[in-house]
Amino acid sequence: MLDVNKINKTYPQPTNTTYLSTSSFGLISKSSIDATHDFHEEVYNTGSKRVEHFIAEELPRIRKVVCEFMDAPIQELALIPNFSYGLCAIIPAISILKRVLLFRNDYPSLIQPFLINDFNIHWIDSKDSFTIDMEELKESIIQNKIEILAISHVQYLSGFKIDIDELGAFCKQNDVLFILDGTQGLGAFPYSFNESTVNIYLTSNYKWMNGGFGTGIMCMKEETIKKFPPKSGGFGSYKFLDEHWKYSPSINSYEPGLLNFPGLIMLEEAIKFKNRVGLEKIASHNMNLLEKFMEALDSTSIDVCGPGIIKNRCNIVGILGGEGLEKSLAKKGVIVKMRNEIIRIGIHFYNTEEDIDRLISSLKS
Repeated sequence: MLDVNKINKTYPQPTNTTYLSTSSFGLISKSSIDATHDFHEEVYNTGSKRVEHFIAEELPRIRKVVCEFMDAPIQELALIPNFSYGLCAIIPAISILKRVLLFRNDYPSLIQPFLINDFNIHWIDSKDSFTIDMEELKESIIQNKIEILAISHVQYLSGFKIDIDELGAFCKQNDVLFILDGTQGLGAFPYSFNESTVNIYLTSNYKWMNGGFGTGIMCMKEETIKKFPPKSGGFGSYKFLDEHWKYSPSINSYEPGLLNFPGLIMLEEAIKFKNRVGLEKIASHNMNLLEKFMEALDSTSIDVCGPGIIKNRCNIVGILGGEGLEKSLAKKGVIVKMRNEIIRIGIHFYNTEEDIDRLISSLKS
């Protein structure tokens, strides 16, 4: 079990509130803030000397920490500003493929790059605003000769968690490029890029990773990089040979000219803390609170997105309510976020049973 009191000393919730809005933004630790403050202070005092030291000594260490956390080889991982940047960067490389399958209610930043780049898009829908039917998805892939499947691991509105093992195996069998948005899941439960058959994994770190703004992670299988060479040049993709800079395409081609160094320092602090706590324990804690919340909802008149069951649910629960309910909860000190007339309840490792009790009490009133 988690020592939530100890966690709350590192990740304190805002004063006099119950914070259930990690699906919008994950809380930041004091150690992360202190570490970035120290970096800026040293840059202020020493200028480029501190930056050069970071590039030479600290960046390789942070890259290794992130690779170990993702269980990804260093040649398959890039440090990027966010999910949206990463997806837009790979679009030119994969544009030789045209037939794409998307979930209609998925995150707009996942959908839009395919819309504006003239891909031939096919859609899958949900009959109950929650479930993504796996058999229907597979049938669409076959019937429409889909070449790319891009989908979120956890849906940002409903919290539906797709089975990426089953889906990945099917995509591999049918030569479909599998792109996964991990933003609403990474940091809430374990994930191994090595063990998955995902071709391209993209995520921002400001939600369940508690990594603050301005950093993201891209993982791409080595055979995918070779099949779809990068069409961009970024940090680390040039080598100085024979008195000339020579472009050397690799996963590093997707990194921007200069990375967000303070953001990476903050990310490293967040990863170190999660490693100490353990992602398995975090996932178990979150699911226990989710079950408590779902059971308590039976005594209310609140409507949930999808069936009132735990299966395929993760760390987000979408309830129907609208702006009035969001404001009413805020007055009671319960912080949630409304998207598309859906109130998202985001449960993470700094939440407690008392938080769920307060939420239910507020909903009943």
